[in-house]
Amino acid sequence: MTAPSRPIPAGQPKKPATRTNGFRHLASLLVGAVALLIAALPARAAEPLQMAIAPFLPESELSEVYTPVAEYLSRRLGQTVELKLFPNYLSFWEATRGGSEFDIALDAAPVTDFRVQRQDWQVVARFDGEVTQSLVTRDDDLVLSPKELVNKRVAVQPSPSVGALVLYQLFPNPVQQPTLVFEQTNRDVATAVLEGKARAGVIPTPLVGGYTGLYPVVTTEPLPFLGFSVSPDVNDRTRKALQQALLSFPETEEGQRILEEQSLTDIVPATNRYYAGNAELLVGTYGY
Repeated sequence: MTAPSRPIPAGQPKKPATRTNGFRHLASLLVGAVALLIAALPARAAEPLQMAIAPFLPESELSEVYTPVAEYLSRRLGQTVELKLFPNYLSFWEATRGGSEFDIALDAAPVTDFRVQRQDWQVVARFDGEVTQSLVTRDDDLVLSPKELVNKRVAVQPSPSVGALVLYQLFPNPVQQPTLVFEQTNRDVATAVLEGKARAGVIPTPLVGGYTGLYPVVTTEPLPFLGFSVSPDVNDRTRKALQQALLSFPETEEGQRILEEQSLTDIVPATNRYYAGNAELLVGTYGY
């Protein structure tokens, strides 16, 4: 005969239940320990924001002028802002038309509007004022009309620099144009004219007064000044914080000092609409 099973006294838990409860308690302790460990780890720093600047001046000069701007923004945002500079307009345009793989851009009106229309960027601020371009010659080689420069050497930054874009407007007839001499920066353009490498050149009008011996033949219609735009990959919170940081320049003592030391105008609000239509200057540009 099989012996009857031994009864378990009332109130005494079964051994399997004791083991299960123990496992659950241990698991709970482990989960809590992991949570405390994660909470104790330092928060991962946000990736730096890259701010591209169109190469209208030499890299060294742009770095000197805009490094204080980037450092100020970094302090206001609590996130590093790094400058993204280019050696010339060709490399800049390749990076731009290929997708503008940076976070912030400071650029002239035509390409600012290009990013808005083609790449869904958003304008958040701009430097106050407008800017014109001047067709210049040496003051001892006076030219009274652009027509005198047909088939003559004229220096300019490559398209889509504003200088090149307005030059094509000055010489709309493709069979009555000057011979273009491409230079890397506007300062190189001015030097090419003064040294006789080119008969004339196109540079921003504010630069003309900085060179003895240049004479402005023609000054173009004004365009909106440089604008700050932000990539659609930047989240709304960061974009709004960046906009506030930019607009704080003229409102803070530190910001005002930076603008004055770098000879920059005030930074004021701007929207996509302010630059609308300027991309039309790019019609005919490679990659537009």
